[in-house]
Amino acid sequence: MKNFKNETLILGQYLNQKTLMKELHIGFDTLKDLHGQGLQPIIIGRQRLYDVEELKQVLTTLKLN
Repeated sequence: MKNFKNETLILGQYLNQKTLMKELHIGFDTLKDLHGQGLQPIIIGRQRLYDVEELKQVLTTLKLN
């Protein structure tokens, strides 16, 4: 049986909302701005998961503007 104590909050290529905000050092208002730029979560139950590749695309678009 797998030991889940040492599992990270990163699930493959997805980050949950709490981890995303912590890793980028952003607040909820900035996350809402990223939603406005096209970043969409996958909602599973109460979890909001964000695709890392989609996040990279949104940040690259913002960097180029």
